[in-house]
Amino acid sequence: MTALRRLARLTATMAAILAAVLVFPTPASAATGSNAVRSGMSTGSRTGLADDTYKWFSWGDLKVGDCHQTGGYLRLYADGRLTFSARTWTDFTLSGDVWHARFELKNPAGQSLFTTSTYDSPTMWASKRHDWTANGTYEPSVYGATARVTQWASC
Repeated sequence: MTALRRLARLTATMAAILAAVLVFPTPASAATGSNAVRSGMSTGSRTGLADDTYKWFSWGDLKVGDCHQTGGYLRLYADGRLTFSARTWTDFTLSGDVWHARFELKNPAGQSLFTTSTYDSPTMWASKRHDWTANGTYEPSVYGATARVTQWASC
């Protein structure tokens, strides 16, 4: 076998390994069915504080690679606070998986207004489900125009 053929074979093998290992961020929302994003307005009460009005967005069952999310729920408050909660788990891992989620806030026409930082689940091991919550911030000036949210996830 010539050196050129060995190099081509090695390159093809490395590409196959990388394709199997790497999972690129993908939109974790869907347009129809149980995965459809649901949304609305609500008011929550916090002890000793004024009631908060917020916009909420929720996702059904999502899957990226071996990882799953269910019950994903994002709250956006007018002052720029956000809270995301979900249940996540993995089917298989050798070194522990992490669900990475970021959110793209959009206006009614689907134009991007703001993309949040990434929020990470606890390290997940096969068959153990994790209920977790992340708190963060976003640009409050886009609150009024935000009508849709896409969750971008990787694992």
